[in-house]
Amino acid sequence: MPSEAPLVETATLISREPIAPGFWCVGLRSPHIAMRARAAQFVALDVPGQFAVRLPLGIWTVRGDEFSLLFREWGTRTTRFAALPLGARVSCIGPLGNEFSLPAAGSKALIAAGGIGVAPFWLLARSLLALGVETNMLLGARTKTHLVGAQSLRELGVPLKLCTDDGSEGFAGSVIDALLEQPRPDIIYGCGPPAMLRALCAHATQMDVACEISMEETFGCSMGTCWGCVVRVRRGCGQGTGYPRAPHETRDYDFARVCADGTVFSSADVLWTA
Repeated sequence: MPSEAPLVETATLISREPIAPGFWCVGLRSPHIAMRARAAQFVALDVPGQFAVRLPLGIWTVRGDEFSLLFREWGTRTTRFAALPLGARVSCIGPLGNEFSLPAAGSKALIAAGGIGVAPFWLLARSLLALGVETNMLLGARTKTHLVGAQSLRELGVPLKLCTDDGSEGFAGSVIDALLEQPRPDIIYGCGPPAMLRALCAHATQMDVACEISMEETFGCSMGTCWGCVVRVRRGCGQGTGYPRAPHETRDYDFARVCADGTVFSSADVLWTA
């Protein structure tokens, strides 16, 4: 489902919590963005300090006029953002991107999250539970110190199974390994590393189960202008360019921008490259 036109709003940083080594949850007060935010949407932040392109981060929780961002430090922009003092004012564009679709009440949903790919799922889980959708979740990471978000999800009432590649917490194996032991749901939602999502889509296809994934790519502009985050999609799907074939063109795929046409795609529409 497409989102409303994004807003430009100056948000106030109201909380900053280290939740694991290198992982942060930062809260911002921004009434209009919080009111519009939906699962899998993100904001593009103009981090104060040395000039850089805006920092895109997925929206984690929303409460009243506040929203939070769950992220891992992985570069200078995230490090600077994590170090901002409380009360700092940050320019935000958002909410950006589309959102997950919701099944009918009484359906069974399975959420599969890998690492920081948990970020879209607090809002989704809240919506699913409010609709009366039976919801279960698999949350995985390489090791237990990289498992984040579990407490907040449990507080929502989400049945949660933890998985670690090294067996240091919960199920010993990947989210995909754990998925194979789950009963067949009506719909699967996923977000995480590309290899995980590719395997998730293959499993959904084999089981003939509807599946939607929120994709992670490196954004440049976050607004669809630079075409730096394209993925291959099925020609004719609603999120591709829709450009007509060039003379003598033989490719059977189209392109979509994760930031502007996603981040959510149907597993049936994503064409994975080798």
